[in-house]
Amino acid sequence: METEASLRGLRVLVTRPAAQADALCQMLAARGADVLRLPLQAIAPARQPALLMRALAEARSAEAWIFTSVNAVEQARALDAGVWPRAIAVGAATAAALERLGVTVVAPAASYNSEGVLALPELQQCAGRRYALITGEDGRTLIADTLRARGAELTTLAVYRRVDLPYPPAQIAELLAATDVAIVTSGEALAQLARLLPAGDAGLLRRLQLVVPSQRVVEQARQIGVLAAPLMPEQVADASYVRCLEAWHRR
Repeated sequence: METEASLRGLRVLVTRPAAQADALCQMLAARGADVLRLPLQAIAPARQPALLMRALAEARSAEAWIFTSVNAVEQARALDAGVWPRAIAVGAATAAALERLGVTVVAPAASYNSEGVLALPELQQCAGRRYALITGEDGRTLIADTLRARGAELTTLAVYRRVDLPYPPAQIAELLAATDVAIVTSGEALAQLARLLPAGDAGLLRRLQLVVPSQRVVEQARQIGVLAAPLMPEQVADASYVRCLEAWHRR
């Protein structure tokens, strides 16, 4: 079938953490892509789990828990197996992870990012309401800053952290030279990729076609000198990344 060969001959570098990359890599390979793996970061539990367990239990009386990623859902569940309140999810994949746990969830209809969450009708008049932001360490502060400015009572709980993985610069240069397109699923991963490249091989990254999750990471790619306009899927989901690549490969 044509779908089975829709990415035939395309060399795709997947930089997602190893524990989360299998499904995407399998979908790409099923369509004929030559998949290269380079997990740039690992997801690690937070450093003070006992404190977080108590904080999550105390936050169950909140109006809602706001989750910024699937990682936030999974790591929070490892810390708290109780009944969670209603949730707000940044993206479709995060919403699906919450629904699998039986949690009632609301997500943006189109803009799967912090801006989309902040545009939800229920968060426009939130003064005096209590929320918990379930996220990772060193994430964006836009949701927290904006909700507090709107008068909400917000507790931020960083339930996981990203750990940069080291690679020899020569290995990174070799992989990029053998790559047609790279899927980079976070701004932190893109920054790590740029740091790992030897200075003399920076052109490999600038000439690479990227697929990224948001307009924020598109702007980040431009700032580091990437020449080709990065691709962006309509949703942050494996199937959307594949469809995005198929449309680009056809052109």
